[in-house]
Amino acid sequence: MTRPRLLIEEWLPAQAIGVECMREEGNPIAKPPTKYLHVWWARRPLVVSRAAVLASLLPADFDRRCFERLLGFYAASSQIVENGHLVELARASGFRIDNPHGPRAFGASIREADLQKAHGAMREVWSEVPTVIDPMAGGGSIPLEAARLGLKVLANEYNPVACSILEATVDYPFRFGAVLAEKAHKWGKVWRERFNERMKPFYDVKGIVPAYSYIFARTVPCPDTGHPTPLIPNWYLLKPKGGAHIVAAPVVLDQKNGQWTIRVREIGKGAGQLRQPPQPTYGRGKGVSLFTQAVIPADYIKAMAQQGKMGSVLYAIATKATRKLEFRPPDPIDLKVLEAAERELQRLRPQWEREGIIPVEEYPEASSDERPRLYGMPRWADLFSPRQLLALGVLVEELRLLRPEILQVEGEEMGEAVEHVLAFALDKFADRNAIMTRWVPSTGRVANTFDRHDFAFKPAYAEMAACVAGAGLEWAIGNVAKAIRQLGELTAHRRNDTVNIPFTQGSSTNLLHLDDQSVMAVVIDPPYADNVQYSELADFFYVWLKRTQGHRRPEWFSTYLCDHDEEAVVNISRHREDGKRTAGEARKEAQAFYQRLMAESFDEAHRILRDEGVLTVMFTHKQQSAWAALFESLIAAGFTITATWPVQTESQHSLHQAKKNAAQSTVLLVARKREPGAGRAYFDAAMQTEIRQVAQATAARLRDEGLNAVDQLVGAFGPAMEVFSRYDEVRTDTGDPVSVDEAIQTAADAVADWRVEQLAQRGLAGVDDESRFVLLCWDVLGASTFRFNEAMMLGRSVGMDVNSLIAVGLVTRSGANVNLLPAKDRRRERSVQNVAEQTSFLESQRRGRRRGKRKIHPNDEYFASAIDMCHALALRYAEAGGGQAGIGAARGMALQQGWNAEGPCARLTEALVKAAPPAVRFPGKGKKTAADDFPEFRAWHTVLKPLFGIKPPEWEEPVPAQPTLPLME
Repeated sequence: MTRPRLLIEEWLPAQAIGVECMREEGNPIAKPPTKYLHVWWARRPLVVSRAAVLASLLPADFDRRCFERLLGFYAASSQIVENGHLVELARASGFRIDNPHGPRAFGASIREADLQKAHGAMREVWSEVPTVIDPMAGGGSIPLEAARLGLKVLANEYNPVACSILEATVDYPFRFGAVLAEKAHKWGKVWRERFNERMKPFYDVKGIVPAYSYIFARTVPCPDTGHPTPLIPNWYLLKPKGGAHIVAAPVVLDQKNGQWTIRVREIGKGAGQLRQPPQPTYGRGKGVSLFTQAVIPADYIKAMAQQGKMGSVLYAIATKATRKLEFRPPDPIDLKVLEAAERELQRLRPQWEREGIIPVEEYPEASSDERPRLYGMPRWADLFSPRQLLALGVLVEELRLLRPEILQVEGEEMGEAVEHVLAFALDKFADRNAIMTRWVPSTGRVANTFDRHDFAFKPAYAEMAACVAGAGLEWAIGNVAKAIRQLGELTAHRRNDTVNIPFTQGSSTNLLHLDDQSVMAVVIDPPYADNVQYSELADFFYVWLKRTQGHRRPEWFSTYLCDHDEEAVVNISRHREDGKRTAGEARKEAQAFYQRLMAESFDEAHRILRDEGVLTVMFTHKQQSAWAALFESLIAAGFTITATWPVQTESQHSLHQAKKNAAQSTVLLVARKREPGAGRAYFDAAMQTEIRQVAQATAARLRDEGLNAVDQLVGAFGPAMEVFSRYDEVRTDTGDPVSVDEAIQTAADAVADWRVEQLAQRGLAGVDDESRFVLLCWDVLGASTFRFNEAMMLGRSVGMDVNSLIAVGLVTRSGANVNLLPAKDRRRERSVQNVAEQTSFLESQRRGRRRGKRKIHPNDEYFASAIDMCHALALRYAEAGGGQAGIGAARGMALQQGWNAEGPCARLTEALVKAAPPAVRFPGKGKKTAADDFPEFRAWHTVLKPLFGIKPPEWEEPVPAQPTLPLME
């Protein structure tokens, strides 16, 4: 099979792409239009999507500078990387610098000459301008960028809500351009005027200053008095950085009758100011009665909700007469119009339910997030307060009445597109006007329902003033229209072409409308196991789109809720079989289901792909099991891995936090069809050596390119699979099949060994496995909290089971997370003098029915591990007061124990100091940091030279932040 090497298999400016990804995502007020057109989850940045498509179709020898211009780079990739470093340093130090960057890549115009050059090069490889498909297109980043490049584009998506977004993202911009935005604005104004005419009485206020936002609390009957008591997690109304902190201070007016209000107060030390904010009345699932201060159990709150006894109370109103937010308690008119809205909903509801105006569909009983049902919301309509539901019902009704007028004036094609855009405005309005929203004091705004990827219970929620000018519905219409306009601007250079982007709705496992070997490239961003439960979340919008778009897209919106039978996610709730399976059994079934659908999807990609074609997969996950599932599916489908490129999509800088480790990079994984008759190979010493060598070489290359240790580890998986996936099957010398997980672990072991070599060039002679594990956690994961699966991977690299580390007390487990314990949390109250006494101490703990955890004391005579030695040394230093006194105390301990520079304590201390992430090096100044939680790192850094004669690495403390404006993109 003749297939020339592609650019993505030889070179990719991954670092510069990463910088542009962070710039694309990092400006909250200038995001790309795909990000705010409509909510969809886990969208890839446009620049990495374009890079994945373009580099997958160009030959390896294509002009690299031309490629960078096609990506929209304002300068050479090396300059972009350098400028990115300058920005990171400025943010770390707090200095303000002139923005060194040029225009962001995603919005840059594409030069026609460069595009023609690229098309010419593609024709030489593929004999024509190639066809590319994204069979799991989601919100449409990949097909949009492929179309902007003038390619033949196909798209497929399973979820109907995503299909609706896909239509507006990849079809309308090329068909209508920015004209559609103008039409949507025009008809949106008519729609809003009719809405305001009906709804304005229900938002009436006293005086001339309209409400801007309403802030509510959920209530339950006080167990002692029966009065509705509010569940408020914090009383802050405004808490900006560098500005006045404003709270709602509750005042009980009549305890006997349960009447209360708030006073708006400023936090501070001046006259009339509150010294401290009021105590919350809700936290960790429990409440506190405003009337008796008695604790309200979590089960009681849920029981009241399920009995229909959870209510809501309006307790604060934000106004905006000028640019400044002000707050006040509700007055009688505010409460009167709320009651009127509830009566109006009661009047209209029977008719609306008959006509399908409001969503009475039930929230699924089998769901990964049961909180809506637990908190008394069994139907989708229950996620909205009476006034919110009334407003949405009026919007649906008025849009249906407006539709014939729009079609008559604009014609069917443009008219339906306008109605579609207005339906998205309704969705946006619903997203910010539900009882799953919340008020954000730091910004003075309403956070939307999906500011997190779940249906978390919100004890306090907020509501936009629907009829106010410049906000509410007018904002929602304008925001969606703006996204449509910007999409039209991004695609303006293709407007003269006949751009037709066929997209279909269905499973990626069954693309029967496509012939065998009919596409040159499959570029795909698949679901990541259990990261996002797409259909469960999308149901929130489905029930409204069914009412606003179901008439024009019955093939998408004819089912009760989103279909999920063939959704490729790990969702345990769908495999419980009404409780017949345990959680472990259900998880196993869910994993198998996900892997089967992924394998069938890649099988179908293999069928439609030309023999010389390419499959490029975007994947963002750090769980080894997720990578194993992906690789197994690819190999089983007949693919071999030819390249991988980690692209950093999130800033890794933090001055204060080293607590939780999170994925930072999207990995582009490139695969080709495996040669026929690849045969069998053996997982012998030669293959394992090759895997280790390529893994370590890749980790070194990624380190030199500036990627962090986690990305170095994950980035090494792909090259390891290049070796493993060359063959149809791989077996041991005894004939047993070798799993992908074994090959990945071999690569992980190799990178772990390489990392240790970098940290401990003198070696770790005498350092035990559990101490090496702690070292690797700090070095690779760079945090004290990380996922259990990651801990398992690192533990296996040093021959340790994480559960045994939990048992001895080095780490704790909380749900899916593992936490490293600081030295102070491992300290024992008294010292022990020998092994027998320590064993006896643990045995006494067990007899007392407490789990025996190995603890330490700086006066212990015996230490079981090198990390115990290091922790005890740090405690001795700290308890002597640090400084010279601490050094002297630590020196005395080292002499007493016989520790020297060649011993395990010194070797591990040196390695830990080198592995220390920036956040643990310097304590906070007025703000608690990771360094305050783990002071042992500073102790080790201080004593290393005086005790062992080993020069520690230089730690440069960040320059204090200057009183200047933050750097602006």
